[in-house]
Amino acid sequence: MIEMLKQTPKFCWYHVTNMSAKDRDELLSKHGLTEQMLGYANDRNESVRMEFDSDADEALIILDVISAEPEPVLTRPVGIVLVKGNLYTFAHRPTDYIKKEILTGSINGKRPEDEQLSVFEFLITGIYPLMTMYGEEITEINRQRRAIQAQFGNRKQLTKQTNDLLHLQIQMIYLQNSLANNLIMLNQIRRSYKTNATEDDLDLLDAVRVEVEQARDMAGLAMEVINAVTKATGTLGNRDLNWTMKVLTVYSIVFTIPTVVSGFYGENVDYLPFASHSSGWWVTIVIMIVLMVAATYAFHRYGFLKK
Repeated sequence: MIEMLKQTPKFCWYHVTNMSAKDRDELLSKHGLTEQMLGYANDRNESVRMEFDSDADEALIILDVISAEPEPVLTRPVGIVLVKGNLYTFAHRPTDYIKKEILTGSINGKRPEDEQLSVFEFLITGIYPLMTMYGEEITEINRQRRAIQAQFGNRKQLTKQTNDLLHLQIQMIYLQNSLANNLIMLNQIRRSYKTNATEDDLDLLDAVRVEVEQARDMAGLAMEVINAVTKATGTLGNRDLNWTMKVLTVYSIVFTIPTVVSGFYGENVDYLPFASHSSGWWVTIVIMIVLMVAATYAFHRYGFLKK
């Protein structure tokens, strides 16, 4: 579906959602876009990048944004095309919310009036709130990590805590990768438009770059903390496993004692104490219990049953 969401004296903005064959034909015939440009802009798996052709007066920008449907991935690409002074954005269902953010976007609460608003200013001020979402997402991941840490006292949920931390690690990998690629792409925009944009335009772009850099640094710190917590969780798990193995080893030795004692008496060896006594059966049981208790005490005394 093609929507014209904004029209000013200087440009028009068209938003394309889940592009159909009919939409493709219209964009090719009426709007002057190329097959190659449409293929890149509408690709769900296109990598973040920027291409600029000053002679043809067109540019392609692939930008990673936070997905409204975070499973199975947290970020997804959106396509942005500038052709003959007009703006075209391409999204799918998980990223269709960007039209609202771009339409109302501003930097520090400021955006020029429509009469003075250029397509570059409109695009950069629209991208800004999309980049601030990364900081919000990182803050939410930190909140989830703190909630997991608060459950460390419950050893029964250690496996669940480990799985939850792994999920947060995967989310942070997506965020870090997208932020790094977005920053490279924004630097490419600055280099490409440096001679065509005004100082005010470049200042707006720099504000977006600063926001991405801050989010990247936040993501790096958050990832370090998550990795440290994951390592600590693994240490707790290993300690519990080691203790379990020690306990099993101790009791495998302790419960070997009845087998040894009964084996001696079962061989019908002469002159064994109480072997011929009428209460010999009960005596052997007492011997077994005494030896088992003594062995357990000895293991406990030397720390084999301590965590």
